[in-house]
Amino acid sequence: MARPKPSPDPLFDSLSRPDNLPDEIAQLIRQKILSQALEPGQRLPTEQELSQSFGVSRNVVREAIARLKLSGYIETRRGVGSFVAAEPGLHNFEILPADLLHADALEQVYQLRVEIEAGAAALAAQQRTEAQLATLRQALERVDAAGGDWRHGADRALDFHMAVCQATNNPYFVRLLSLFGRAIGDAVRTLRYSSTGTDRVAQIEAEHHRIFDAIVARDGEAARAAMRQHLSNGMQRRRALLQPPPDPRETGTS
Repeated sequence: MARPKPSPDPLFDSLSRPDNLPDEIAQLIRQKILSQALEPGQRLPTEQELSQSFGVSRNVVREAIARLKLSGYIETRRGVGSFVAAEPGLHNFEILPADLLHADALEQVYQLRVEIEAGAAALAAQQRTEAQLATLRQALERVDAAGGDWRHGADRALDFHMAVCQATNNPYFVRLLSLFGRAIGDAVRTLRYSSTGTDRVAQIEAEHHRIFDAIVARDGEAARAAMRQHLSNGMQRRRALLQPPPDPRETGTS
């Protein structure tokens, strides 16, 4: 049987042929929904149209649709088709590593992280116990001890941030940061790796200490500002890494 040909003007890009095609198709459709290229209430292409667009069987498309339905992104109507849910994904908040392969999505997640963790630092300064302060101090010491080991340093830095959230004594902050940690772990390690051998590592350590000192002093606003500055600096470095190198012809160098 001849394989279906892709449509001439496809809604979706071609697949990279992963081991799990339904998962990738679900991710591609989900991205279209999140970016509002597919709007709430809009009818999706039929299974046949999607199978032609992606160059896969209808069974693969059906499995992808089932995943999206389970996670609350689409609704199916018997005999009519599949539609984007009125409030897609609202009841199943998630951050998936595959989404963060897109620079704009990673930027948006970091923006959310800044707002949440700045608030967590302020609350931790007000609510922390002496035992939690001791835990936070130990976490900070482990980050300092990691030195030039970029992988270990990144993991210990995430532990420090988690200790800050735990010091809020608010379980919802802890749950949210756990979600961030799993999703952005690779991005954090990449930043730490790129900073090895530069003065950025020392800056990161100093920023952690400013956050800790503000929490020790129970100064919520100083803790908020220190955490915001720390994460904002990380965002700026990530942007710089994504910038293409200067063209020698434009700079006049060779």
